[in-house]
Amino acid sequence: MSSKLTEKSVNIGGMTCAACVRRVEKKLGKVEGVKSVAVNLATNSAAVEYDPAVVDMDEIAQEIERIGYVYKGVDRDIADDETELYYAKALKLSAPVTFIVFLFSMVIMPPHEYMGITNWVMMFLSLYVMYFGGRSFYKIAWKNLKNRTSDMNTLLALGTLSAFSYSAAVTIYPKFFEDHGAAHVYYDASVVIITFILLGKLLETRAKKKAAGAIEALLNLAPKTATIIENDGEREVAVSTLKIGDVIRVKPGGSIAVDGMVEHGQGSVDESMLTGESVPVSKRAGDSLFAGTILTSGTLLYKATSVGTDTVLAGIIKAVKGATASKPRVQRMADQVSAVFVPAVLIIAAVTFLVWITVGPQPVLTNSLLAFVSVLIVACPCAMGLATPTAVMVATGRGASEGILVKNGETLEKACKVNRVIFDKTGTLTTGKLRVENVYTAVGYTEEKLVSYAASLEALSEHPLAKAVVTHAKEKNLPLQHVEEFVNIDGEGVKGNLDGREVLVGKLDFLKSNGVDAVPSDFAGSHVYAAVDGVYVGVFGIADTVKDDAAGTVSKLKKMGIVPVIISGDNEKSVKSVAEKLEIFEYFSGVNPKGKLAKLHEYRDRGDIVAMVGDGINDAAALAASDVGFAMSSGTEVAMQSGDITIIGDKTDRIVKAIKLSGNTLAIIRENLFWAFFYNIVLIPLAAGVFYPAFGIRMMPMYAGIAMAFSSVSVVSNSLRLKIKRL
Repeated sequence: MSSKLTEKSVNIGGMTCAACVRRVEKKLGKVEGVKSVAVNLATNSAAVEYDPAVVDMDEIAQEIERIGYVYKGVDRDIADDETELYYAKALKLSAPVTFIVFLFSMVIMPPHEYMGITNWVMMFLSLYVMYFGGRSFYKIAWKNLKNRTSDMNTLLALGTLSAFSYSAAVTIYPKFFEDHGAAHVYYDASVVIITFILLGKLLETRAKKKAAGAIEALLNLAPKTATIIENDGEREVAVSTLKIGDVIRVKPGGSIAVDGMVEHGQGSVDESMLTGESVPVSKRAGDSLFAGTILTSGTLLYKATSVGTDTVLAGIIKAVKGATASKPRVQRMADQVSAVFVPAVLIIAAVTFLVWITVGPQPVLTNSLLAFVSVLIVACPCAMGLATPTAVMVATGRGASEGILVKNGETLEKACKVNRVIFDKTGTLTTGKLRVENVYTAVGYTEEKLVSYAASLEALSEHPLAKAVVTHAKEKNLPLQHVEEFVNIDGEGVKGNLDGREVLVGKLDFLKSNGVDAVPSDFAGSHVYAAVDGVYVGVFGIADTVKDDAAGTVSKLKKMGIVPVIISGDNEKSVKSVAEKLEIFEYFSGVNPKGKLAKLHEYRDRGDIVAMVGDGINDAAALAASDVGFAMSSGTEVAMQSGDITIIGDKTDRIVKAIKLSGNTLAIIRENLFWAFFYNIVLIPLAAGVFYPAFGIRMMPMYAGIAMAFSSVSVVSNSLRLKIKRL
């Protein structure tokens, strides 16, 4: 019997293109005990789900090394500083020497009698560049050959080695090639290609770090150390060593280390990383604190309630990383193309060589070689592999900074297609906090006296309606009086004596059962009645408060062509009241969880793309069954696990932002893929010489290297636009 599956984020070095992604997924997926593998080229990592009873991480690491890549550990931060340093060092060593080779080849052009010795110098200089600059490419290409597979490194190795080998042959046997009119050397092509690819990889690595900027910011929010309070004083410890129950001191400007509850002191905390709100929140004893938030004023002592991976911040980071590791449908299509792309390029390059050597102009061998090398170099599918994961990574990071946690890349692809949003009422469109909206008094009775009497009794009750009456009295600054002979009838009402008078507060039936007559019953919504000495004196109209941003959210959805619907388990009057306030014309009341699910399927059967917004256990089934489930962060854990997107801070306008983020992301992915495919569709024929007979133009290997290097940078740079696009 197998144990519980484990998922790890494995960092892998040496992956350069979409073919690498496909290969790692295929090879690791065949390892016994590995259930699934999802490789992300943007983060140079793979999400590996495996059974630890069958396979361990050492065996997975060995397989990664066997197929030609570098195992770099698990669950490391996204920033790949080692790779950036490698490319920077290799470029620093290669660029000056490449410049010298380029000068000898294209600018200085020594006299013919010195050409032989010049070629020998360039050959050794080229070997230097190929070793110190291109060594990693050749190592992976060699492992590819041993494993009977290919990727970008294969194309690069074949191209540069072909140009170098031809040039070396000319250098060693110059007379043979002079006799055939093909004595020119192309060392410059080999070294310039390597140098420009190193430059492109360095820029690409730095751009990917920028793309991961929002995630990096999340990782850096929590402090590394914290000050704990012990019997013998204070002590600074590593945050990783904190335990539940530890008491921690935080001073102004300090970050909250772990989730906790204030025990002593008061201050203001910047919770913008959770809520998006820039105004600090006042905190005092009994209030909750969250890891990564910042104390802007005051000093607090708080007790740790969640540590390590259980904090809210850790959950956000996990959700964002999980989303970057997943693949939308459009990426899976690109992966399928990349699986056959490199072999197809090798065939195209071979055919190009044969055509040029058969019907090409003189010098035949030289022109054939140049066309062959150009095709190999220009066709490296780096941009194809980066098109989607970089966009998803930037989008999920942007979403996290806006209080929107996206579970996976597929959700980003679907959310913009939603045309109907189903809202639960309580906790989504409303605050879930009952509030007195109206007070109606009997003739001859003042509102102040009614509120004071009713609140004095209700202060002794725990019922939500009672709390609303007490809150209303506090807002009016009305005093609470001493109550004698207090009686609480659960679910019905309360009674007691104030100033020697019997006061009743509760349901209509409660008053009637106590002999109170002439009580009006035509009030809408929830209501609490009051009577003094058996005579009706007034009623409180109580309702759930509509969220401040709910009306704006509904209006924006309508402008986007999305139909809002309320489906709630609450009573007809309550649901109708909220629907009318928000101008939602389609609503259903008294609907149980099965009914919500049935209604959702009814809409989907009609062809609608349906989103569900909820926060409770009763919404979990509908959230899971919807095309896109929005879970409010104030809701239950079950609801958040069932949803595709979690809205932090209970801001409904973030639903609109999430839909817009989805649309922006899909547009960027399509632009990236269009560029990646268009680039190859246009430049491969140009490199192969298709336009040479008619227009006399073709692409030389040096320019092919430049084009290939910067295609990846352009795709990543385009993805970075998601950071600034308006939501």
